[in-house]
Amino acid sequence: MKRIFHVADTHIGYSAYRKIDEATGLNQREVDAYEAFKHFVDYALKEKPDAVLHAGDLFDSVRPTNRAISFVLSQLIRLSDADIPFVVISGNHETPRLKETGSVLSLFEHIPGIHVIYESNYKIVEFDGLSVHAVPHCDDIEAEKKKLKPNNAGSNIALLHASVQGAGQPTFLMGEFNEQIVSIDDLTGFDYIALGHFHGCTKVRANAYYAGSTERFSFNEVNDAKGFLEVNLIEDGGTEVIFHSLNIREMADLEPIVCSGLNAQEIGTAIKHHIQECNPQNKVVRLKVQDMPLHVYHSLDFDDFKRLTKSAVHFEIKYEFRMDSELPYAEQPAFHSLHTEFDKFIGKYTIGTDVDKGKLKALGMKYMQEWEKDNEEEG
Repeated sequence: MKRIFHVADTHIGYSAYRKIDEATGLNQREVDAYEAFKHFVDYALKEKPDAVLHAGDLFDSVRPTNRAISFVLSQLIRLSDADIPFVVISGNHETPRLKETGSVLSLFEHIPGIHVIYESNYKIVEFDGLSVHAVPHCDDIEAEKKKLKPNNAGSNIALLHASVQGAGQPTFLMGEFNEQIVSIDDLTGFDYIALGHFHGCTKVRANAYYAGSTERFSFNEVNDAKGFLEVNLIEDGGTEVIFHSLNIREMADLEPIVCSGLNAQEIGTAIKHHIQECNPQNKVVRLKVQDMPLHVYHSLDFDDFKRLTKSAVHFEIKYEFRMDSELPYAEQPAFHSLHTEFDKFIGKYTIGTDVDKGKLKALGMKYMQEWEKDNEEEG
């Protein structure tokens, strides 16, 4: 029997929100992604599988920071020193659009037992009695996938990073601009198909699975368990797949507050109740407040909300405002260009008798024009 650990979408280098990890001084969510992968490697070192297969998006970007690269290097050396083969394909997040950019995965080619596949073609990596047929993210992934043919001897695993197609329609999409879609209906004769890209651990068919990501990277994943798959390839041709969860930071998407029929005091009380009830300490939380009247929004005690949520890694209150169709169009809130709004602001407000409004307006317009010019040059 061969025992494989299938992991994917670790997105090392990911960061979000403003919370800083006190121990390291780094972005807390960046540290969370590191910790999830480290815990996986810890488990692999303890259990010593025959191989670890990473189905893409090891990194979160084409050009990760030196810190992210150094972290991955340290973890791969741990696996190498323990004689655990590691195969990784490039995913859409770490594949450059221009070939001359080069791949960050090439930095790890020199490490014994570490196999990186990032060029735009299908490759086979062979161990004792095991063949890994690897297809990295590439422009013509369907053509490369069609080249996959299992060997006659030993166990065969297909390794891909893509959105697979089922029932004639694309499924398992992440909504990213450069994701690739392939069919796996013609992948026959393989003992297992290890998939990456979709962040939910999912059985696609009897021998094909997405491992899912090792961390939650959006509120779309709030209900997903995160971890990796243990794949046992039994000698008689059977396959046993076991999900192992990782202990990661808690994320919560609270039941929305609907403001219809509530007065200002009741709305404020409901928001505070939701915050306190979820115990936000060390969590990533979102609360939607729907049908919010604009005049009530301006009366809310935001300082109190901030005090109640300060222990969270991130607490997002998303307000969805009521659109009052009975108001004349002219009375609807309208936001124009920055120049127009600034001009209205200067004309409307009293800013002191000793201030020359004309000079202040001219200076403000000058700064806005310089800002626009700088942004155009950067674009």
